Amino acid sequence: MKYILGIDSGGTKYLVRACTPEGGVVAEYVGPPAPHYRLEREEVIKRVNANIDACLAKFGGSRKECVYLVCGTTGLDTDRDQQAVDDIYKGLSGFVCPVLCVNDAQVAQFAVTGGVGAVVIAGTGSIAFGCNEKGQTARCGGWPPCIFGDEGSGSWISMRALNHLSLLMDGRARPSILSRMLNEVLHLERKEDLIGVCIDIEHMCWKNPGLARVVDQAAEQGDPYAVEILKEAARHTFSLGDAVVQQLHFAERPVFRVGAWGSAIVKSKLHFQFFQELFTEKYDNVEVLIAREDAAMGACRIAQARLKDAE
Repeated sequence: MKYILGIDSGGTKYLVRACTPEGGVVAEYVGPPAPHYRLEREEVIKRVNANIDACLAKFGGSRKECVYLVCGTTGLDTDRDQQAVDDIYKGLSGFVCPVLCVNDAQVAQFAVTGGVGAVVIAGTGSIAFGCNEKGQTARCGGWPPCIFGDEGSGSWISMRALNHLSLLMDGRARPSILSRMLNEVLHLERKEDLIGVCIDIEHMCWKNPGLARVVDQAAEQGDPYAVEILKEAARHTFSLGDAVVQQLHFAERPVFRVGAWGSAIVKSKLHFQFFQELFTEKYDNVEVLIAREDAAMGACRIAQARLKDAE
């Protein structure tokens, strides 16, 4: 049976989906992540093969029957990254089909806009990506947190929450719903406790307990500090998306799409609301959307489009 493979290779999971060339789902498998930037090349190849084979085993698929493979992966940011990822996937044994490897922002953009438009991703990190009808692309963001990148992301919101606790300890903020909820999660009673968390963050060994969700919950209860954090997050995510909109001249179209992607914005009612309001206030021809399909399906949609173009 002929099929296409769409892969979402993230930092915490690896999702493989097999579809018919027409787009019907055949099988899917979620396995351990295989990030090329964290693991040795041999381990990446081992995990990729195991994940793909587990998906194919669900329907008895053969690698030689695959007609297109598209992988969207995190950490594909430079020419060196592209070469490393291409070497892995284009070197997979048994596949004789075209193989395309792109940044995960590109498959997210396709999933939410259908190929033409922009997407702002605010998950653990943040980035914006867009593509116009001419195939021209633009991206913005994705810079490391150490230079104040990943603006508006879950990590950024967590840092702002910790900053709020520091202001409280300094007497520059008042006790609030947010501070109470944060302390219920973190149990930071002294300045030394907060400094310890900061040291863990600097050494990249702090296990973030999901403070973005705590901020959401506090904001939903009307906490002014939490609401302001989400408004600031939305100003950043809007700025990322707007930069792509301007670079690709989307505003000149009768209607253009901007999608939101990632838990820090999609699962936050207020963050998305503020983000949407900023766009609709500036542009009267924008449609702000949340994706109905995941990134693996976005990869499958790209494969479908490539096959159609080749006919």
